[in-house]
Amino acid sequence: MKTIRISVYILLMVVIALAACGGSAGDGGKKGGNSVITEGVMTTAVDNDSRPTAPVVTSFDASIPVIYCSFKISEVVPGEMIKASWYYIQGEAVGKENELLNEIFMITESEATSYYLAFYLDKPVSGWYKGDYKVVLSVNNVEKLAVPFSIK
Repeated sequence: MKTIRISVYILLMVVIALAACGGSAGDGGKKGGNSVITEGVMTTAVDNDSRPTAPVVTSFDASIPVIYCSFKISEVVPGEMIKASWYYIQGEAVGKENELLNEIFMITESEATSYYLAFYLDKPVSGWYKGDYKVVLSVNNVEKLAVPFSIK
């Protein structure tokens, strides 16, 4: 009887500790992530710190070989998944509306106040469709920022 009482007590303490941390054992307490994403811009080149070195634009020529999405991330904690989801929204490609083109992700490794990151997408083999696009930036699969752009 004493063993059951001790087991129940330990289980109760674990439940209280998880509730105090604001999470459950399955999500590590991250539910959407602590990281904040701001300053999302589109460009054709970035430096070694992922900051834009070419002009920030919202429209690109269809001949562009690569497009970068640069952004600032703050309040970073280790183990968060930062993801860029590239979508074709609408335009000349009928039947391809809201199509996911690519997803790229990384896992944060250390705490930091803030820094810049950039994800890029190469021109598809079949070429860019003319029309509207967006990059959705998320932390732990929770959308934080959408950055629109177009191909002319």
